[in-house]
Amino acid sequence: MNFRIHALEVTDSTQAELGRLAAAGAREGTVVTARHQRAGRGRRGHDWWDAPGLSLLCSVLLRPTASPATVPQLSLVAGLAVAEALAASAGVAARIRWPNDLLVDGGKVCGILAEATTDGAAAGPVILGIGINLDQTEFPEPLRGRATSLRLATGRTQDPDTVLAAVLDRLAVRYAAWQTGGFAALRPAWLALSTLPGQVVRLPDGTAGEAVDVAADGVLLARASDGRVLRIVSGAAVEEVTAHAARH
Repeated sequence: MNFRIHALEVTDSTQAELGRLAAAGAREGTVVTARHQRAGRGRRGHDWWDAPGLSLLCSVLLRPTASPATVPQLSLVAGLAVAEALAASAGVAARIRWPNDLLVDGGKVCGILAEATTDGAAAGPVILGIGINLDQTEFPEPLRGRATSLRLATGRTQDPDTVLAAVLDRLAVRYAAWQTGGFAALRPAWLALSTLPGQVVRLPDGTAGEAVDVAADGVLLARASDGRVLRIVSGAAVEEVTAHAARH
């Protein structure tokens, strides 16, 4: 994959900026980075906080040729790729918390937001948003005690260009493997870096369950309090926006 990087100082959201480029026909591999976001977004509509200049904030455009049903697996693919990139660039052992948060020493160091543009039943472009805490030494409430940074983990400052290069390198490798072999080809590597089994997860009815495994199709297997093992799709689902909304 050939990447073309649009580096911005400040933007409302790298996701929104790349969404506009995608709607205008940008090719796969287009990347938007920013040193600060005024309105960064996380999963489930949460805000994404960043201190200006201390994070790696980027969004990557993918145009997969796989069936729409498999697109949610890209959330897991990205988590694996970034975990491997952090090991290569910063020497940290990140763990993947279902579905795609990355933890170092128990603190969240990276979040991933995958958004798929749909137009009826057809699969559209996927925008992977990746936020990595690089050089923060402290966090505001309520992140204090829950978040960490590569600087806190390693004791040294991080070069954002080095980390970005590693992320894009591993993403290209893992994305190519997924295109040919699906998540099944990546599942052993993903499980080796995950916090499963035993992770507490939210079940569709709102109760807590215990993660048991991830199936070859990327669906979480979780045990409910009554002992039933359920297939949980929502946790890994790529968040969807309509094609109309993506153009604005």
